[in-house]
Amino acid sequence: MSTNDSVCQRKAEKTVKPFQKIPEACKTTGLSQYYLRKGCKAGTIPHVRSGPTYYINIPELLRRLNAERE
Repeated sequence: MSTNDSVCQRKAEKTVKPFQKIPEACKTTGLSQYYLRKGCKAGTIPHVRSGPTYYINIPELLRRLNAERE
């Protein structure tokens, strides 16, 4: 990971709410709502569930996506 990527990631983690509902997480990450919802149900997207609502763990999701990229 380049220095610029890590700086951007740290900045994003500080300014973004750590847990977001799927529609908001979709806008933050650029991933589709379908992908995030299916990933939550399959257990591949880090999340917490409160009743019927999924809250995506954005900092952990970004770490996982960056790790897959490397």
